[in-house]
Amino acid sequence: MPSPTGRKDSGPKPIRTFAEYQAMVERTDERKKVIVSLLGLAGELGDLNSTFKKLVLQRDSRTLRGDLREDIGDILWYLTSLAVLHKIPLQEVARESARKAERLYSQGEVNHFDDGFDEEERLPRQFSVTFSEKRNAKQVLVRIMVSGVIVGDTLTDNAHKGDGYRYHDVFHLAYAAVLGWSPVIRSLLRRKRKSNSRIDEIEDGGRAAVVEEAISVLVFNEAPQRAWYSEESSVDIGLLKTIIRLTAGLEVHSCTAKQWKAAILQGYSAFKQLQQHRGGTVDVDLDRQTLTYHPPPVAGDAL
Repeated sequence: MPSPTGRKDSGPKPIRTFAEYQAMVERTDERKKVIVSLLGLAGELGDLNSTFKKLVLQRDSRTLRGDLREDIGDILWYLTSLAVLHKIPLQEVARESARKAERLYSQGEVNHFDDGFDEEERLPRQFSVTFSEKRNAKQVLVRIMVSGVIVGDTLTDNAHKGDGYRYHDVFHLAYAAVLGWSPVIRSLLRRKRKSNSRIDEIEDGGRAAVVEEAISVLVFNEAPQRAWYSEESSVDIGLLKTIIRLTAGLEVHSCTAKQWKAAILQGYSAFKQLQQHRGGTVDVDLDRQTLTYHPPPVAGDAL
């Protein structure tokens, strides 16, 4: 039907941006009430469930793709109406959702948090750490050595019942290897970035080290209920989100959940081997993001 001006009606303009879609939803929402949008959303989610229920029962549906498009479109409309009612720009929602997804699910990159600093203030890209046990009359102690030099304090489990926590420095080595981050290892190796007072205070200082130790204790205390992280599924997204929240404000906050997961799994793999063999050597490679365990030499082995 011709328009009053004599020009052909071209119909509604195509939606090209989130802002345009949001404006369209605001224009077409006749009720503009939160309860209506919530009930509508619940109803459309039910329709989506029914669509898949039919697929399960029929095992085939030629209309599945079209039904899904319609269901998803209706769900999107009601979600957007809620955003409109609360004055939340959809573009901001999408942007923040993308950042969150990248932080949680992308592989991440090899980190070089100390690039630009002199070599003596950078974590070594490759080094080896030897763990050895010694016993006194009351307890088992562990010391660690780098290049034949003892570093840090001799550690016990610091627990009423022995649980192997004396080997927990291997967790910090895993953070260094996979994340390129460990204020604790920087302190042990005397690689703090003192040439920059702000970095030294905030990133390499006591508070950052406390955060790292807190993460180690949190993950360790969860270990018995998670089969000591013997499977990838043992490290769930809830635990990883908690860790990421703990690191807010630190450079390591840019690391992804998958990187933290790899650090936990590698750290616990080496931890269990250190316990089993009562020591050994761990090779740390920041470029490959790996820990490699070697058992201690057996008495009588040739040098």
